[in-house]
Amino acid sequence: MNIEKHLNVLNKKEQSSILKLVNKKLTRIPNCPGLQTYPDLHQCEELQPLVKNLKKYISGNFTIKKCWANHTDGGYVSWHQHPTDLSVVYYLKNKESIGTFFKIDGKEVPSESPENSLIIFKGDEVHSVPPRKKGALEIDRYSIAFDIDKERGTHV
Repeated sequence: MNIEKHLNVLNKKEQSSILKLVNKKLTRIPNCPGLQTYPDLHQCEELQPLVKNLKKYISGNFTIKKCWANHTDGGYVSWHQHPTDLSVVYYLKNKESIGTFFKIDGKEVPSESPENSLIIFKGDEVHSVPPRKKGALEIDRYSIAFDIDKERGTHV
């Protein structure tokens, strides 16, 4: 399994603009944990600095199939996979650096993901978001997820 991590992805102004956008668009979506946006967030002007930065981290041509934001106050997301070539998670606000967990050889392996970082991994990797650490205060965790397909013939 190969997970790429990138730090300091956006400047403070860009982060603030995206946080305002996300807070306006968050809603309760049936059968989804916490609050989420609809999966067309990548079409919003405020998200373009993040979309443009993806080109620094993903080689070749690609298409964003879906993009949505998640907000949890320490809740979890069950184990799952994505039907795309790549998954990207950008951690907009993540005070305790609680990242994505991966299942590798039957073991749960955490990734540390500080605020303003992103991880890139193959969409078929089984992963989840763990609950907050026991005893921690309420944790506002904002992340933005992307389902990405690479152009055929482009190395993944």
